[in-house]
Amino acid sequence: MDSEIFRSAKILIVDDEQAMVRLLELLLEHVGYTNLRSTTDPREVLECCAEFQPDLILLDLRMPHLDGIQVLKQLEERRADLYLPVLVLTADVSRESKRAALEAGASDLVTKPFEQTELLLRVRNLLEMRFLHRDLRRQNEALEAQIQERTHQLLEAEKLATMGNLLAGVAHELNSPLSVILGQVGLFATTAADDSARARAREIGEAAERCAHIVRSFLTIARRHPPERGHVSLNLLLRDAVELLAFELRIDNIEVQLDLESDLPLVWADGHQLKQVAVNLIANARQAMREASAPRRLSFLTRHEVQSRRVRIEVADTGPGIPPEIQARIFEPFFTTKPEGESTGLGLALARGIIEGHGGAISVESRPGEGARFLIELPVETPRLTHGEPETFEAALPVPGKTILVVDDEPAVAALLAEGLSRDGYKVDTAANGAIALRKLAAQNYDLIISDSGMPVLSGPELYLERLRHRRCPQFEHPGIPRADRGPSAREALHARERQACGATSSTRDGLTRRARQVHVPQAVR
Repeated sequence: MDSEIFRSAKILIVDDEQAMVRLLELLLEHVGYTNLRSTTDPREVLECCAEFQPDLILLDLRMPHLDGIQVLKQLEERRADLYLPVLVLTADVSRESKRAALEAGASDLVTKPFEQTELLLRVRNLLEMRFLHRDLRRQNEALEAQIQERTHQLLEAEKLATMGNLLAGVAHELNSPLSVILGQVGLFATTAADDSARARAREIGEAAERCAHIVRSFLTIARRHPPERGHVSLNLLLRDAVELLAFELRIDNIEVQLDLESDLPLVWADGHQLKQVAVNLIANARQAMREASAPRRLSFLTRHEVQSRRVRIEVADTGPGIPPEIQARIFEPFFTTKPEGESTGLGLALARGIIEGHGGAISVESRPGEGARFLIELPVETPRLTHGEPETFEAALPVPGKTILVVDDEPAVAALLAEGLSRDGYKVDTAANGAIALRKLAAQNYDLIISDSGMPVLSGPELYLERLRHRRCPQFEHPGIPRADRGPSAREALHARERQACGATSSTRDGLTRRARQVHVPQAVR
């Protein structure tokens, strides 16, 4: 072990004879021990230990007031928490004295008069044990901290997974009625008798679309919904987010400052998800500033970093700031400093997931008493388009006479799809699950199958694989707002080379009919 460690060791000498104390000090100093303290009064041992924090105690056994055995018993509680060796020095060579000292907790014994080399070796051995024990204790504490952190992460991951399953289940149950509402609104709008009826249908559709956005937010939290990207103006998005909470900011006397770069490029992103991030940051800043003294200011800044091809957003407040010890944890799921019941601790975790899902980064800068500044960076990307697909998708015309089989366990959804497609001249049949669909496919030719994914008896992916196994697979589509159970396993089951599409499409009539027009099969199959 490093000699420097031994030279820094703290040694407490306890002996009622001053001459013996001085002798021990000289011996120890001669070999390099310089951090020494001594007392001739055993009643001062506890006080010396509390103040000096020794690594080793040299203790005489026979002393007035308190003998060595009594001192050892006083030290028992202190030595229980941390290994503190005690080397007993005694002129009493009786077996009973040695046994009593060891039973009281002595680490080792040296008989007076002692041989200098033996004494120094025993001192060194006990110090080495002390330091090894200290290092082991630190390692154990570090391991325990890691175990606690890993356990915490596992528990949080389990909570998040449970919540994700719950939200995904709710989203699944909401998707079918939302599909019906949106589809019926689309059908009604084409046959409405007057502008007033069409306007009401449009309002119903917009309300349903908002519900659909909420469902997609659920799926985003559950990580089962990919971003729906488009060209997004971050300046406009921030203004909309501020406007959304304008009333709350105004009643809390919070001034809003906007420093938005006028020629900021558009980003290829999911505008609804990014607005969710902005609203969350604004709500957090508002809550942080509610107890702060005036002026209360919420500032927004956007800049284009040309060289890095990224845009930067800064959201700063004049609240109390975030303590350094928790800054590293604020993006963890379920971590919150707010009272129980006031926050789920998911807002910033979701924000980080959204930003990182867009290839960006989010961080925080804060000093106590100086507010907090959140920094977001997003890449300026060019959307990747499939060659010719957008034009084909929009410009394709109906193909009257083609036969379509709609497979869905929700009768209202199946009826809606059948009606919408029938209006375009398609011949439509329905089946309540994959097993019924197989029987119909065995009896009749179809040019296109539009199937739900999760169904009783036989699911959509299982239906596809069954048809693929017999090499009889017409074009295969999964319509509707993405179902919660359309996870990676279901997608992988549909061999990419064999299928035309298995993506998320709009459940409105226009979206379905456009998709049906796009898919073309030269001949029917059975």
